[in-house]
Amino acid sequence: MKIHIYASCGLWKSSINHGWGFLVDEGKGGRLLTLDTSSSFEKLKVMVCEDFGIDANMVSIELSYLPSDLINSIDSPPVIITNDRQASNFLTYVKIKGSTRLCVTMKSPNLAEEGTESPNRESVSMESDDSADMESEEDVEVHDSDDDKRCKKEKSNENSLRFALVDVVKKGQHFSSKMLLKAAFELCAMKHNFDYVVAKSDKKVWYVRCADDDCSWRVRAEGLTGSSYFIIKKYVPEHSCAPSNRNGSVRTASAKTVATLIMHKYETAKEGPKSNDIIQYMRMEHGVEISYSLAWDAREFAINAVKGIPEKGYEKIPKYLHMMKEANPGSHTAYESDRKGRFRFLFISFGQSVRGFYAAIRKVIVVDGTFLKSKYKGVLLVATALDGNSNLYPIAFGVVDSENDLAWEWFMRQLNVVIVDEHSLAFVSDRNSSIAKAIARVYPQSHHGICIHHLLNNVVTNYSGKGMAGLVAKASKAYRAADFRKLFTAIFSISPEIGKYLIDADVRKWARCQFPGYRYDIRTNNPAESINSALRTPREFPVIPLLDSIREMMTRWFFKRRTLSSKHSKPLTIAVEKKIDRRIEKGKTFKVFPVSDFRFLVQGDSFDCMVDLVRRTCSCGKFDLIKIPCRHAIKAGFSVGIKAHALTDDMYTTATWQSAYEESINPIGVPEDSWKVPSAVEESKVLPPKSRRAAGRRKKRRYETAEDKIRASQGSEGSKVRKCSRCGNGGHNRRTCDRAI
Repeated sequence: MKIHIYASCGLWKSSINHGWGFLVDEGKGGRLLTLDTSSSFEKLKVMVCEDFGIDANMVSIELSYLPSDLINSIDSPPVIITNDRQASNFLTYVKIKGSTRLCVTMKSPNLAEEGTESPNRESVSMESDDSADMESEEDVEVHDSDDDKRCKKEKSNENSLRFALVDVVKKGQHFSSKMLLKAAFELCAMKHNFDYVVAKSDKKVWYVRCADDDCSWRVRAEGLTGSSYFIIKKYVPEHSCAPSNRNGSVRTASAKTVATLIMHKYETAKEGPKSNDIIQYMRMEHGVEISYSLAWDAREFAINAVKGIPEKGYEKIPKYLHMMKEANPGSHTAYESDRKGRFRFLFISFGQSVRGFYAAIRKVIVVDGTFLKSKYKGVLLVATALDGNSNLYPIAFGVVDSENDLAWEWFMRQLNVVIVDEHSLAFVSDRNSSIAKAIARVYPQSHHGICIHHLLNNVVTNYSGKGMAGLVAKASKAYRAADFRKLFTAIFSISPEIGKYLIDADVRKWARCQFPGYRYDIRTNNPAESINSALRTPREFPVIPLLDSIREMMTRWFFKRRTLSSKHSKPLTIAVEKKIDRRIEKGKTFKVFPVSDFRFLVQGDSFDCMVDLVRRTCSCGKFDLIKIPCRHAIKAGFSVGIKAHALTDDMYTTATWQSAYEESINPIGVPEDSWKVPSAVEESKVLPPKSRRAAGRRKKRRYETAEDKIRASQGSEGSKVRKCSRCGNGGHNRRTCDRAI
């Protein structure tokens, strides 16, 4: 009979309040083992070593577990498996209680040539105040039994034990690299308040001694031939120097050392710990204090180590783009360098996204650019759409040196390779002149609309007039031309300057009812801004990790939405079903009068509406422009037995929504050292662009948004009315109050 066993690496730790607990090594992770109930102890050890990648010749392992339901006190230690009988007992216990964890602890093997020193001396960790006090008690002949002394010493070690490189250092201990060896002793010295000097350091030997020449403390480690491993050959743990004679200097852990301890926290696309978080982590987990500047340097080092050095990322661009196209057939990628081979532009569009756009997405593309925050700066360009459920649907990304005419035209020409120019296509952007020029040149048949938020921002910033922004917003949202003319006339009468500015901005680009094509309910460039916000942290990464974060984000979104849409059983998408429900509620009191078989007059709203169910129009304008039945059309449809989903455009149906995410965005399936590319790609060289750093502190967030300025401009409509603290009336304060005391 086979059973499943969950195993993890770490160390046992005991505390007075909580008893025995197992500190898990997050770097090693866990493993699921499958064994027969008759398996031997040796077979169990071999399987553990193979699955965790442990070299049994370098490191010995100890297998243990805690039978919690057989223990009635917290001080009961774990059961150590040492032979076949104990292994059989463990497997029998797991068969009854499947949640039992197999705990794997790695230890250094005892070397024959190191047997001259006593085992007790080998396992002594860096001295603590407690151990020093205990030794002084032995000197004045306080007669404790050997067992009591051993228990005191073990308790002291247990209380100071942490799963890190800091505390346990002993002769014969192995380190997988010289960097980890140095890190261990830097932290030891920092924690125990002493300094040391490096007497010799090369590829084969690392020898250090206490900074006090008369002190006996010293460590000698040697590298293993043909390996990066170092082993401690000689270790004298006791300091013979008096603490009162030390000059106060303490070894400080380097930024590189601290970075090795926090590196794993930056391996995802998330932001990772800040400098103050690192200070807290080092204090709580390793018992050492570090400065803010050291924490900052360690953070930068860790990010570079995990995400890659920015300079080296550019030379990988040709290979990365080739491998990404191989993993995602139909994708389009391109890059461009200047005459000297320095990077200028990059473009990537996934074939799955393009195919989904043509099959299931409204033909409105929102484009925008946002600054990058890595060493070489640059701008990230984004082209995105919205699916039938109003979710972001990215189509293409670009990385350029700056946001100018040349960069935007290059980006649009690459986009034109996958999204062809046609009359039904619409673009929405801010009022960036470079975007307008690029669209006019590359997509002459399409229609271009501007973001109403940016237009309102300019109105608020450059013109005076309280409440004007609200009027402009209402005019832009109007569905009927008559309503628009009424509002625009009011704007002109209040401020001719603003009216002239809005005409110069081209009414057809910002007024919904005047737009020559279909932009549905997409009036702003918020979709592109939202993607920029989702990539806020990856925008600090070098170029290759940035692209991989984009791919990872799209992979996650496609999988999540494919799962969500497959479980959705209603005829229309989730967002549209909610809209239909609200409109049904609002149209309950309407009266319907048939004019012909499919034309109806609907009364009961602020004005009478004529609905044509065949042409799918309503005189309110909403049905025509959004392609979702308005409350009048829904009521008219109900009067002849037509359901709301039958009147809705196919782009909003659940079946179409599901088809947009049929395919998956795939990662590159092989590690970097296994990439196979054509010789032309192999020989392509891309140099990093010229580094430039603007004066002042780096900005990571934008300034006040248009919505904030609009809210402030609307006076009593958008801001809190302040009242006098004396009389309670508005319009003045206590200082200017003229009420009699």
